[in-house]
Amino acid sequence: MAETPEKEEAKDVTPRVSAGAFLRQVRQEGSKVTWPTRKETTLTSVMVFIMVVISMIFFYLVDSIFALGIRSLITS
Repeated sequence: MAETPEKEEAKDVTPRVSAGAFLRQVRQEGSKVTWPTRKETTLTSVMVFIMVVISMIFFYLVDSIFALGIRSLITS
């Protein structure tokens, strides 16, 4: 048996929160976060930069090898 539309709407209703209460909740949740130190952030950024450079070199070499192979197939 199908439920009435009134009952379906009642299931989807979430309690409303005022803007002030919402901001207080956001501040509470933000205080629970463990924020990285400046040293951790710097170290992580340097590691990401190094990995980007390594990836760049790897893909350049792979692309060069494929280009050389295709060039040798076309010219022969």
